[in-house]
Amino acid sequence: MADPQESTGGGTRFLINMIGVVGLVFGVLPIVRYLLQLDVFGFTTAPYDWLQLDGAARFLPPAMVLVVCIVAAYLLEKRLERS
Repeated sequence: MADPQESTGGGTRFLINMIGVVGLVFGVLPIVRYLLQLDVFGFTTAPYDWLQLDGAARFLPPAMVLVVCIVAAYLLEKRLERS
């Protein structure tokens, strides 16, 4: 039988990976879409379209999502290292 301490690492790794996916899809790809004006990544900006931001302000929501995802993944990784 697996040790309970070892089995918690898999769930935490999965959570870190999912946070990374959210950071990429809703943080990095919208920024790339805004910079390169690509319509193919239109689905990534759907959560931010209702804000109707123009200019540099439209970079703020995806940048905030990216920063929060990086910090959350970092903190989970540090917690995993301590265990």
